[in-house]
Amino acid sequence: MTTAPEPRDLQAEVLERIDRLDQSLNLRIQGLEQNIQGLEQNIQGLEQNIQDLDQKLDADIKRLDERTDKWEERFLQLSKDNLAISRTVIIAAATVVIFGSVLDKAEVLVEGVSRLMGK
Repeated sequence: MTTAPEPRDLQAEVLERIDRLDQSLNLRIQGLEQNIQGLEQNIQGLEQNIQDLDQKLDADIKRLDERTDKWEERFLQLSKDNLAISRTVIIAAATVVIFGSVLDKAEVLVEGVSRLMGK
């Protein structure tokens, strides 16, 4: 037959279990606190990475805007140059057409004038 443990023994055993649970919980709490600190450091690192990426993105956008502005200026200058060349060619062509037809008629006019004067 088993004998019932003494109340003092039972009390000591319960207190010992409570102490072991307390130690186990304290170890787990310490582990969780370390994990939390590690996560906080990771979050800080990620925040820094995000800030770095944000700054890099801003710099890339600024550089792209500058390139785009340069290309816009080049395109506008090319358009102005093409307009000037086009005007010159059109004026020259119109002059040739007008004076060409006048010069064709000039021979007839000169011949007519010389006949009139010669008579």
